[in-house]
Parts: sequence; C-alpha cells; structure tokens
Amino acid sequence: MSEVLPAPQRHTGTHVLLIAAAAALCVAIFDFFWSGNGIHGTAGAGLVVISSALMAAAAVALVVAARMGRRLRGVLLVLIALDILGTALAAYLLEADLLLGVMAVALVGWIAVLASGRPRRRSSDQPIAQPGAQ
Repeated sequence: MSEVLPAPQRHTGTHVLLIAAAAALCVAIFDFFWSGNGIHGTAGAGLVVISSALMAAAAVALVVAARMGRRLRGVLLVLIALDILGTALAAYLLEADLLLGVMAVALVGWIAVLASGRPRRRSSDQPIAQPGAQ
C-alpha cells in the first residue's frame, strides 16, 4: 500500500495567533477581575475581554477549518487585524502593558499567516494513490 500523502502544511502563524489570542483573553480576564490595577470592572476592560474572545474564536476557525473558502479566510484575516489594532489601542489607553505585548506577538503571528500564503487545497480529481499502485 504505497499511498502518496500530501505534504504536511505548516500552520506556525495561525498557531502563534491562536496562542496570543488565548493569552490575551487570559490577561484581559485577569485585568478585569483584579482590583489592584485601577481598571477592574470597567467597560473598557470588559470590551477588551469580549474582543479577545472574538479574536480567539477567529483564530480557532483559521486553525480548524483549513479548507475554508478564500473569501471567508480573507474576511477573518481582516477582522483579526482590526481586532489586534483595536485591542492594542485599548491596552495602551488602559495602561495594560502585558496585554499590549501580547498584541505585538499576535501581530507577528498575523503577519506570518499572511506571509505563508493561501493554504493549498487538493482538488477532487487528483488521485491520492500513485498510478499503478494497488
């Protein structure tokens, strides 16, 4: 049984983006509930929690649904970019330095996703096994 398997694709950028989004969500929740930082319970900190959760959901969608359409992937990437910029601005205004650093890491992951190009899709007419193999 000599099957030709497709080359494994690297999802380093999406994994960096996912880890940064999860870290941002943890930091945002911590900042929202910790009473020693001056921003606990504020609407801005709550908005950052929601935006970080949305970024994590979009990053999960990029990782899990590798075969999504080109337009949907493009829309998700644009929304993630807006989320990174908005959350970084909010972190700057809330003086949440750790969250600002995590957003810098997320931006690096987002750039890596763009640099990796579009994931290749195997066409349905392309055989998996080599010709003549049984």
